[in-house]
Formats: sequence, C-alpha cells, structure tokens
Amino acid sequence: MWIKISLAILVILLIALFVLVHVIAKKLVQIALIRENTWYQGIGHRQMNQDAFTKAESLTEEEHLEKRLGDSFWESGKKISVKSRDGLTLVGKAFNENPNRWVIAVHGYRATGKRDMAYVASRYAKEGYSVLVPDLRAHGESEGHYIGMGWLDRLDLLQWIAWITEKFPNSKIILHGGSMGASTILMASGERLPENVELLIADSGYASVYQEFRHVLQENLRLPQRFLLPSANRIAKKMAGYSLIQASAVKQLGSNHLPLLVIHGEADKFVPIEAAGEIIRASAGPSQFLAIPEASHLTGMTVEPTKYWQTIFTFIKNYQK
Repeated sequence: MWIKISLAILVILLIALFVLVHVIAKKLVQIALIRENTWYQGIGHRQMNQDAFTKAESLTEEEHLEKRLGDSFWESGKKISVKSRDGLTLVGKAFNENPNRWVIAVHGYRATGKRDMAYVASRYAKEGYSVLVPDLRAHGESEGHYIGMGWLDRLDLLQWIAWITEKFPNSKIILHGGSMGASTILMASGERLPENVELLIADSGYASVYQEFRHVLQENLRLPQRFLLPSANRIAKKMAGYSLIQASAVKQLGSNHLPLLVIHGEADKFVPIEAAGEIIRASAGPSQFLAIPEASHLTGMTVEPTKYWQTIFTFIKNYQK
C-alpha cells in the first residue's frame, strides 16, 4: 500500500518538475528571442549582459568621441531596404557607394546598426570604403518578431550582399560583425557566398547559440542549464523556426576558406574568450587572432583603438586581393 502511494507521489513530483522546467524554459526562450520583452528591457539586460549595461551607464572619453563621430557620420547615409526570403522588409543605410570596395558592418544582440556600427562605418569610410549597415531582423527599423541570433540573419545577409553585387558586379566586400553580428557573418560563411566576398572580421562572436545560452544560464543567471537547455532547444525550434544547436558558427566555418580575423576581449563576461579559440580552430581558411587585455564585451575598439584599427587594416592589406 505504502509503496503504491510513494510511487504515485514520485510520479506526481516528476510530472510537476517536468512542467516547471518547460514553463521556465519557455519563458527564457521568449525573453531571448522575442523582439519586445519588458523583463529584458528592465532588469534582464543587467543580469544577462553586465558588460553592455555597465558600458551604457558610464561612457569613457573615447566612447563619447566614438558616439559623437558616429552620430554625425550616420546622417550622411542613404536609407535602403531589401526583402528577406520569408518576406520581411529589412532596412539599412549605405554610405559613399564606391563601386569597388565595400564593407558590410553588422551589429549585435538587441542593438541597432546605428548604435553599434555608426563609428565603425565612419572609420572604414575614412579609408575610402563604401559601407552598408543593416538593422538585423527584429531590430531597429527592420521587420520581424523573432530574433535570429545569427542563424536566420545569415540568409538575410545574403540579400544585403546581393544588393551590392547587383549594383556593382565587380565590388570587393568585407564582412565585419560585432557580437551577434560577428556570429552572423561566421554562420553566413558556410553558405555559398559570391566571389565578391573576400574577408571576414569577427569581433566578440559566439561559437554557437546553444553554447551562448548555456554560458548565460550558468554564469549570469545562475540557472541549471543541464535541465533547461534541452527543453529550450525544442521550444525555440517550434517558436522561432530554428533550434539552438542548429545555429552554430563553428559548424558553418568548416566550409569557410576566406581569411578570418577574430577579435576578442580577455575580460568579456557575455561571450567568454574561449569562443574565439573554437572559432579559429573551426575555420578552414587562414585566420588571425587579436586578444585585447582588459576589454569587456565589444570594447576592444575603445580600450585599444590604435591597435584595433591597425590590426584590421593590416589584415585587409595582407589578404584582400
């Protein structure tokens, strides 16, 4: 009798635990992937990405300079748009429109092209490049309900590349991304890119969405990722159309033969620097690595501006055809 009661209680507890895990996992996926989320916009930003929160609160003198120059440069751009393969209107800005040399600068998670890439675009333009800065799906002025985490965005990036090559068939294109934007260009590297695309520059990118979720759950939110991730993976696939495991820069890089420059801050708490090593080892093409001591997430450009840009333009000089 008591054995049956105990077994019944155990079954009920297991069912309750399963339901609880599912509910928490669903909430986490909604927080991570749905465009408008009040929890993230409130306390979630601080808990999930302390680096960005701190950066937003207290800008250094260098960051104030970058913002002022970037904002001023941003006004010189021309608004453009393309259609994604699933019918979304994606919006960006083009600068200079030189027929031969282009950079596509791709922003990070829950940012915009202007916020992350206005200053970056100005630096490339100063060197004579034309620059295209898109707002990724579900960001900025682009349409979309679900954040692509680089995986859906990799196909959107092909549309932006096509926008350039259709207007300028002989153009040479560099892909430069930061954070999720870096992972976007790395995931796109596994697709059939036109020969116009010549170089990849990835700043603070993650190796895979699954790994990044695991890191944030374990290190930033202090939640049991071993129980939550499998459920979150299934929910993401049903909700947003892709699984967290599928969205892997590392897997895509196995097909990449383009020269790759990886930049990462050694003090990055949002995307640990170990991701940079995985990315470099995965790429089938030549690669170069710049580690920046004391730089947190996406602050390498600010902490070591001279070294950052010298490395980039030397890399371009050495590898661009």
